Amino acid sequence: MNFFQLQNKLFYSKKEKAEYLDPEGEQALVPFLFNRWLSFYNDNMSLFVNETLNRFSVIFEDKQRTYRMYYYLIPRLKWKKISYIKKKKKEEEEENLNLIAKNKNISVREIKMYIRDYE
Repeated sequence: MNFFQLQNKLFYSKKEKAEYLDPEGEQALVPFLFNRWLSFYNDNMSLFVNETLNRFSVIFEDKQRTYRMYYYLIPRLKWKKISYIKKKKKEEEEENLNLIAKNKNISVREIKMYIRDYE
């Protein structure tokens, strides 16, 4: 059972009782990833994750209990696509070049010229 199968079982298809996880499911259960995914689901869920799951997930020593906490605490959710926005690489590069330019007291154009000459 991988992360996405476990996610579907915990949040979307709550038909059977929360039985124990198999060893493969225990490896796939990473509370940080589930908390992160839930915080992207909607604004109310992010508040819930911050106030409860982040605080109480460290109480349990084993993943079986953590799994049951997620199963019984989070209601069945409707499936929806989570849009995660990544930062573009060019923006990061430009930001880094600006920092270097400020630090070295030269222009960004000069830094780009040095990079082109080096390549």
